[in-house]
Amino acid sequence: MRFNRSDLVGIIFAIVAPIGAMWLILTAFELWDYHDTPMLGAVLGGAAVHIALLAGVIGAFSRFIRSWDWLVGLGISLLACVLTVIALQQIDQGDSMFANTLKLVSVLIFLVINLNIVIQFVKNGIDPILVRRASVSEE
Repeated sequence: MRFNRSDLVGIIFAIVAPIGAMWLILTAFELWDYHDTPMLGAVLGGAAVHIALLAGVIGAFSRFIRSWDWLVGLGISLLACVLTVIALQQIDQGDSMFANTLKLVSVLIFLVINLNIVIQFVKNGIDPILVRRASVSEE
């Protein structure tokens, strides 16, 4: 298999995503102080396998994503919402109405990102294969 320039995003994502996800798991569940216990290995071992598989699948199928502008814009919006919620939690306003609204907006943005990826994958990956098979069977 030859790699194209369009595969570079997927390769970078497959490398960076597991590291970022591990940091997110360690931070979210506050597992930084469990270095000598089996809990850290159990949690990270199971999570590492799932994250690596997910990153590999995303890396392999990223060539079917043609429009990155929506994904990057939504990703930046999601990151801004998450950073704002973290900042609000640092000043003890994590349970305010604004923080809760930002949390709900973050969930919606995440769902729209996933929907956008699935639509592009179907449109650019699966649909051309079905059209080719239909044209071959008609001849």
